[in-house]
Amino acid sequence: MRVTQQMLNQNAIRNMSQNLSRFEKTNNQVASGKLLHRPSDDPNGVSKAMNLKSTLATNAQFERNTGEAKLWMDETSQNIDSMVNAMQRVREFAVQGNNGTYSEVDRAAMDAEIGELTEHIRQLANAKVNGKSLFNGQKTNQLPFPEKGNFATDSTELVAKTFTIGEGINIQSSVLPDQLFGASEDATNLFRTLESISADLKAGTSIDLEKIDAGIDRLLTVGAENGARQNRMEAVENRLLDSNLQIKSMLSRVEDIDYAEAMIKLKSEESIYQASLAATSKIIQPSLMDFLR
Repeated sequence: MRVTQQMLNQNAIRNMSQNLSRFEKTNNQVASGKLLHRPSDDPNGVSKAMNLKSTLATNAQFERNTGEAKLWMDETSQNIDSMVNAMQRVREFAVQGNNGTYSEVDRAAMDAEIGELTEHIRQLANAKVNGKSLFNGQKTNQLPFPEKGNFATDSTELVAKTFTIGEGINIQSSVLPDQLFGASEDATNLFRTLESISADLKAGTSIDLEKIDAGIDRLLTVGAENGARQNRMEAVENRLLDSNLQIKSMLSRVEDIDYAEAMIKLKSEESIYQASLAATSKIIQPSLMDFLR
């Protein structure tokens, strides 16, 4: 085959272009710190990176859910503790009320104080988190006890609020009024107990301390269950953090360059390109006079 000057020129330009392309690719890797810029760089690596990034995005949503669930559980715990403190104060008044040495005026003062404590517990039951009702299940736009003195609730359709904090992992973040106070029609309902204490103080009759203790025990039990869920959630949260660290490490191995190796490769590609320029300058003569020499 006859080799013409045009063939030499075309081959030289093609090879020089290829060398320049590799030099540019390596330079981009060093400048960005990333191995992958387009799918053609490494189709398998790009696929792995996309899967890892998708997992990180999913975990990020789980972390946001975990943070919100933690807020609801913390608020639940604090409000239950406040309710327990209020009920312990009620018990103190009940013990004093059972002491026959107190006058009618004293008992009236105790009754007024218990009325304030009852209202305080109702307000705690109507607590909100970010504008959403804490103790009314999925019906976060409604209060469980919106009217003062009215403690009747319809909990037949109430479902506790939950958050998805992992793949297939849902956790209850709050409790329902019936769990805290007992069913409204139940004689052991906490608010019914408070009403009966008020009535006994006014009538001068003996107050049933066992009902009060039962109400406090119920609050403590629900608080303990909430605490157990908090511990479980923290364990899931720690697992998510560990998982993210591992995934980011894997993603770094797929995407990030080894700077020492990349700099050596960059210098090598630069030398190859410079050599191709020098060789091409010998083949492609810049002028007709150089060709006639």
